[in-house]
Amino acid sequence: MRNGLHLTFLCLSLFAGRMCSQGNQFNVEVGRSDKLSLPGFENLTVGYNKFLRPNFGGEPVQIALTLDIASISSISESNMDYTATIYLRQRWTDPRLVFEGNKSVTLDARLVEFLWVPDTYIVESKKSFLHEVTVGNRLIRLFSNGTVLYALRITTTVACNMDLSKYPMDTQTCQLQLESWGYDGNDVEFSWLRGNDSVRGLENLRLAQYTIEQYFTLVTRSQQETGNYTRLVLQFELRRNVLYFILETYVPSTFLVVLSWVSFWISLDSVPARTCIGDAKGSGRSQYY
Repeated sequence: MRNGLHLTFLCLSLFAGRMCSQGNQFNVEVGRSDKLSLPGFENLTVGYNKFLRPNFGGEPVQIALTLDIASISSISESNMDYTATIYLRQRWTDPRLVFEGNKSVTLDARLVEFLWVPDTYIVESKKSFLHEVTVGNRLIRLFSNGTVLYALRITTTVACNMDLSKYPMDTQTCQLQLESWGYDGNDVEFSWLRGNDSVRGLENLRLAQYTIEQYFTLVTRSQQETGNYTRLVLQFELRRNVLYFILETYVPSTFLVVLSWVSFWISLDSVPARTCIGDAKGSGRSQYY
């Protein structure tokens, strides 16, 4: 009995030692995974931690944005939203990525997983997706002074509160707002790179129902329970094309009403004529009665 207890204790000791060694190995692996090296730049990113923002614990990161509006595919009054395809470009400086020389290096977009990037999101977006044909439409470029250029191609559907009291002689004001999801103003500061010139493409858009009157950029603050966030706003005005609306809505409706009057101008005895306009049963009944 005593030998059995001794053997059981020995087995439990060996099992616990093995579990402890595996646990220590797991902790080491987790600790190593926190610091990832960028392939091809091991000497530059040794000890680089992508989970910590630049200047961690110090001054907030200054992120400058530019936008290219590729298209606005639809504007819906019933859903009060619009769908647009945009090129979102963000620039910031990471002192950990400074290297010698006076050049820039364009990296494979898949290497963005090894770098810290801001968690920018589109406020009031109903649905969005990143284009992935033939690969994810992302661009990452490093400059010798530590500046990082990160570009994305996104299609998004954004809510737009419309005032339809003067419909169809109306002018709508829509916005595209950008903000950091987790970093407040103490960690991340957003700004437009060149003011109103930071937005391109709107002046070249041709929409069937609307004409873009004007647009301008703003930098505001969003006070929330979790902190005070910097918010970038692109505001643009859409004026409805009345001529298009008349040709699309009033003209077909008018022709349909006029066509419905033709049956009153045809004699009751002209059965074939009434049959052609879809009133055969009515004309037959009128003959019998």
